[in-house]
Amino acid sequence: MSNFVVLNGEVLPESEVLISPINRGMMYGDGFFATFRSYKMKFLELDAHFNRLKEGANYLGIDVPFGFEDFRLKLSELLKANNETDIDSIIRVQCWREGERGYSTDSKRGEWLSSSSALKELKDSVSLSTVSIKSISSEALARHIKLSNGLNYILAAKEAKSRGADDALMTTSEGLISETTIANLFWVKGETIYTPSIEADLYPGITRRIIIELLEQSTEFEVVQGKFRWDALLDSDCVFVTNSIRELLPVSRIDSQEFLTTTPAFEAIKEIFSNYRDQNLG
Repeated sequence: MSNFVVLNGEVLPESEVLISPINRGMMYGDGFFATFRSYKMKFLELDAHFNRLKEGANYLGIDVPFGFEDFRLKLSELLKANNETDIDSIIRVQCWREGERGYSTDSKRGEWLSSSSALKELKDSVSLSTVSIKSISSEALARHIKLSNGLNYILAAKEAKSRGADDALMTTSEGLISETTIANLFWVKGETIYTPSIEADLYPGITRRIIIELLEQSTEFEVVQGKFRWDALLDSDCVFVTNSIRELLPVSRIDSQEFLTTTPAFEAIKEIFSNYRDQNLG
């Protein structure tokens, strides 16, 4: 049975989707996307994900003709069509520019496609490897948008896999800890939680922002954002990563350095997040 997708607002079987061969998303990576989780037809801060898409459209100068209510309605139709109303799913929304060949273009015409797939069982922890591929500088491209050309992430993930790790720990060209290919990074020392600041050329994920805000409101923990090098992690009580699909996931090792995957502080942070999520799904 074919999965369904939403192409420009129309729910279609994948087998019936037709996309122009003059597709600037395919030819040049001229587009952007968002990936987030459906919790049995409910979402955590869907408006924030929608706003990221609108920011991407504004940044690239692409017209995306849908509003929030229509966006949410089409996601519901998609999940129903794929029989994913009673399970957790991964949603991906991809937008791209249609137009002529060549880097220079006056086209603002955008197309968009939403797809969903059942969320598979998540791992209990993740291993990381340092890699030679660097994060893209925020002076080159906006980092608060998931742009369609992810070659640096692809190459970094490939290098990490070749070294037996699940994901790559990426640094800036100056050697500052930045992010992984799919997540933001935190580490715990006592009651202080550290994470790279946006000056470290990272994608500032929505789950990252939620965690920081919750920790800042907490009386148990202090959160510190800054510029850090690899040695800042070495004496950590634990390390964890965050994104909208995995939520919070402990890091078992980075290269040969092993870390605890459960500590009282990490379990407390997970509970703080879980309580917020359960109270704000909608």
